[in-house]
Amino acid sequence: MRIGTGYARGRRRFLIGGASAGAACLWPLRLQDAPPRIRKRGKVGDTGGAAVPSNRVSLADFGGVPGTGRTILAGAFRRALAALERRGGGILFVPPGLYDFGSHADPAYIILCRNVRNVAISAYGATFMATTSARVVPNMFYFFNFSNVTIAGASFMDPGFSPWLNWRGMYCVGIQADQASSGLRMVDCYAESVVGLFASNNNASSQRHLSDISVQGEVRHAYYGVGASFIMKNVNVDLVCHNVRRAFIACSLRKGDIAITTSNSLNWPGSNGLVSLATNGASTGNVENVRVRVDVSGDCIHSAYVHFYHQGAEAEGYIRDVDATVNVIDSNSTGTLFLFDHEVDRVQRTTARTWDRISLHGKVAPGYTGKIIANPSMTTSPGTVYVDCNLASIWTR
Repeated sequence: MRIGTGYARGRRRFLIGGASAGAACLWPLRLQDAPPRIRKRGKVGDTGGAAVPSNRVSLADFGGVPGTGRTILAGAFRRALAALERRGGGILFVPPGLYDFGSHADPAYIILCRNVRNVAISAYGATFMATTSARVVPNMFYFFNFSNVTIAGASFMDPGFSPWLNWRGMYCVGIQADQASSGLRMVDCYAESVVGLFASNNNASSQRHLSDISVQGEVRHAYYGVGASFIMKNVNVDLVCHNVRRAFIACSLRKGDIAITTSNSLNWPGSNGLVSLATNGASTGNVENVRVRVDVSGDCIHSAYVHFYHQGAEAEGYIRDVDATVNVIDSNSTGTLFLFDHEVDRVQRTTARTWDRISLHGKVAPGYTGKIIANPSMTTSPGTVYVDCNLASIWTR
């Protein structure tokens, strides 16, 4: 892996994982401070810009109102979505209020949405709550096969969630498909005290069925923000996070645009990577054509902010054509900006896997004491990582 660092440094040679430096230059980006906590852009009744038929039904018309029980609420969703299906799609309006689905000690989905097409769920002012009472992970909404679905303005919470007990808490939205499914959007969504806001549940053999996923919103006090593994192409994520162990993780991601603004405090558990781009090897899908931007502030709870992560024993595989930016807003965030490694039970000292055509950008606050780059797994395969002039000048002091 060759590391290009900038004409301003001449042809000085640096080492990363035993690889030599080149002389290409990427000019530093013009950067701004991280934005504040998001404000929802829509209002009650809005659909987040969904392109769906104008047919409109209210969940209340089917008995789904705040204060009713989980069975009635789940049935109301089922009947309302069926009514829209008969009309060729449209808008499901969820009146504002708290929708409490009670206690859950099993991992089953709470609301199954099967074969939903051309539907917008307008949920500004509505909060969906379930309380996990065991080490399980139910899904509030589970979409199995879908096309052109938008969830706008919804909020989620799980009082039973704990970040200290693995896999106890609710996923807000899960997806799975055994036929071509595309166009699921989450707009202006908010989640607090959950395992995660969104997760895909296909595997390597079925990833060809999923594409065009977009998630925008805010996640606080959670294990995951978005898990987008084994989606064939086109994943767009724009999240504001506070105390989230892993804001984004995806295995075999292709054509992704990921933007994360995060803040953290020391009383929350972290992870080895805030954003993790992973591959299990060429046979299950490589990582390519991804753009990542991370703005981080607060205390350091993550070992690294962007993790280029080879997993598994397979020798073949690559992560390439990635443009990644990390901006450290204050000096409390002292983790490594970019981590390159290969794990098989434990981190390997050498790997035949490839990192190639990866461009690294960023800015750090005065007094930053973390690392710019770490790669405990030295690669034996050719590849190039370019470091912009700004980061290179810090890295080589």
